[in-house]
Amino acid sequence: MGETAKVRAFFDAYRLAFEAFDAVAIADLFFYPCQITSDADQITVMTAPTRDTWLPQVERLVEVYRSIGVRSAEVIDLQVVELSPRLAQAAITWRLVDEAERRLYDFHAAYTLADPGSGLRITAIAHDETLLLRGAAARSRVRA
Repeated sequence: MGETAKVRAFFDAYRLAFEAFDAVAIADLFFYPCQITSDADQITVMTAPTRDTWLPQVERLVEVYRSIGVRSAEVIDLQVVELSPRLAQAAITWRLVDEAERRLYDFHAAYTLADPGSGLRITAIAHDETLLLRGAAARSRVRA
């Protein structure tokens, strides 16, 4: 129970950083190197070796979120597995919503979290958001 509360608090901070479109705060919630795996047209795996190399990617994501009207992200489901006192995995179903609290889309992400002594940080992500985000971006351009 304590670990789940700690993980939930971490993702509340993560969500708030996204809501503020604060790319620096988001990047600070990662531990480097970090691996990102995405399922889009094909499986892609990238490694962000440092905060400085990851920050431009986060800035682009924040700008796309802003352009499609994301206002908030809701945790629809959170499953936590504690692997050790300093290592956990979290599977989340996220819902992105706009200013009117309308659903933009839901996506799934699995995170590996580690506490290197300074609080939880993301060391790896696997997600299915890429195609959903591309679709939302294409639809927003049509409406504009």
